[in-house]
Amino acid sequence: MANITLKQLAKMLGISVSSVSKALNDSHEISEETKIKVRKLAKQEGYRPNMFGKSLKTGRTNTVAVIIPYLANPFQSQILEGAHQAAYANDYKLIFIQSREDQEIERDLLHSLIDQRIDGIIISPSANSDPTFLRAINEEVPIVLIDRIDFDVETHKIGVDNERGAFDATEHLIASGRRDILVLNGKGLGVTQKRTSGYQKALLANYIPFRSEYIVEIDYQQSKQEMADELRQILKEKLQMMPDKIGLLGNTDVLTVTALAVLADLGIEVPNQVAVIGFSNTEAAEAMNPSLSTVVQPAIEMGRLGIEKLIELIKCKNRNQLNPTITTLAPIMALRKSTKVLPASS
Repeated sequence: MANITLKQLAKMLGISVSSVSKALNDSHEISEETKIKVRKLAKQEGYRPNMFGKSLKTGRTNTVAVIIPYLANPFQSQILEGAHQAAYANDYKLIFIQSREDQEIERDLLHSLIDQRIDGIIISPSANSDPTFLRAINEEVPIVLIDRIDFDVETHKIGVDNERGAFDATEHLIASGRRDILVLNGKGLGVTQKRTSGYQKALLANYIPFRSEYIVEIDYQQSKQEMADELRQILKEKLQMMPDKIGLLGNTDVLTVTALAVLADLGIEVPNQVAVIGFSNTEAAEAMNPSLSTVVQPAIEMGRLGIEKLIELIKCKNRNQLNPTITTLAPIMALRKSTKVLPASS
């Protein structure tokens, strides 16, 4: 069946083609009553806009992109879900790709998207991303930064209160009877500084001295197997030098889940010997043995807001007059068996 045209819709409604077009594009020149009638008939008749013609007329492709470090990461895949929902609701097509934490791959992707006349880009920058390059891209096409927002780029940014999340997680470990707490950080990641700061502030609030040797930096550029092997060696060494009743805070999704597996393989009892909590959005946290306590980031909301902010930039006639905003979302604590409270010492 042929796609119904604007001209046919206009004839059926008894109004001009221009009025139908404006109604479908939510123009202020058209009354709400007319917009409702036009949208109702368009939906009823299965009207689909001619995107090629619209692109020629507006200079837009109605396509946006999301660049994240890894598609397989649960947190980042949930960002994609939120972005997809919002893009679909606003009649935008969505492209999503991964940079694999590689600055050169990220550069190539951004150049390629511009060549394809993408309307806008949401990006969670790679660990070693160049802010000067990001600023240059933002001059050509609007971008929105998500998750890793500590880059000097004049645009909308949407992140999580990482310091608060790490503070609350550390406080919970302390309240559960742990005073010696290891921290697992991804080396060079933008969120590391804020999360380590939250950990230190929680120690200070509980009169526990900070020990730099309890901070572990793991290279994120290596393979998952190499990362697991490195983490295994480090945990063996650290746990031998620490007393019993240890806490472990994983500051990335991958490190938290990997640490739980490594501890099980080493025969370390969780939570009796080591209590584990970390930033993790994996839906499998409840099914792990023991179930994993997590700081859950509102990833779907982040993706949704990212698209909404990006569309705002795309539609803005003069982006220089639009004040960039920083949106900080609150993390949620999901406490499970991996941080069970220890009985008080007699």
